[in-house]
Amino acid sequence: MNEEIFELKLQGYCCSQIVMELGLRRLGKENPDLVKAMAGLCNGMWQGKLCGIVSAAFCLLFLAEDAEDAQEHVRELSDWFEESFGGTDCDILLDNNPLSKAEKCPVMLEAAFKKVCELLEWEERI
Repeated sequence: MNEEIFELKLQGYCCSQIVMELGLRRLGKENPDLVKAMAGLCNGMWQGKLCGIVSAAFCLLFLAEDAEDAQEHVRELSDWFEESFGGTDCDILLDNNPLSKAEKCPVMLEAAFKKVCELLEWEERI
């Protein structure tokens, strides 16, 4: 796992918070309240629904660029994520087994953030 992701995980951040914190850092911004609020997206909105990695990445795209570009990138990211990992809902991604979270989520988080960097044409530092 990437060191930056690992450090944030050790601080108690969930996947959606990590995505947003990484994005804010790349944007040269700080917003602790936004990062805190991203906890509402953790664990598929706490119901095994839309993965927090995906939903936070969508929010980050809208934070980083204008709405028209963000909408196009959201579609592209969603298609890529589903094709790469077999779905976008936590329950599907984890095969309804929360114990697989430690193995699968870091891989998906790192790959998804790299994809966001690619879409935003950011230097990939992860």
